[in-house]
Amino acid sequence: MIVIQTQNDIEYLKAINTVPMDLIKVIEQDFLDVLEAEGVDKDDLSYRLPSQQAFVLLEVDDDVSNSVGDLLHIEYIEKLTENNIDYYRIAKRFDHEFQLLYTLAGIHDEKSEQWLNDHAE
Repeated sequence: MIVIQTQNDIEYLKAINTVPMDLIKVIEQDFLDVLEAEGVDKDDLSYRLPSQQAFVLLEVDDDVSNSVGDLLHIEYIEKLTENNIDYYRIAKRFDHEFQLLYTLAGIHDEKSEQWLNDHAE
C-alpha cells in the first residue's frame, strides 16, 4: 500500500517505475483537482493532504476488504480503463470528505477481484 499525500509522493511513484504511468497520470490529475478545489496553488509542493483524505494505492497482496472497509462508507467504486490499463477508483467517505483508493484490476486474489467487480459502477 502506498499512501499519497504530497506531490513528492506522486514523483516517488514515477521514480520507482512499478506502477503504469497511465495510472500515475490519473492519480496526479485527481490530486491536482483536489488542490484546485481547496484553493491551493498547484506549484505549492509543501501542501499535504490530511490523512483522512490521503490517496491510497493498493498493491499486490494488500488486503482489499480491510483497506476498503464497510460498504456503508463507500460512495462509489468505479472500474475504469486508461490506455488499456484497467483499474478501480474507490471513494471512501470520512464525515464530509472522501479518500480515494486506487488499484490495478487483476492483481488481487480471486475473492477480492470478484468483490470489486461486483460493486463497481
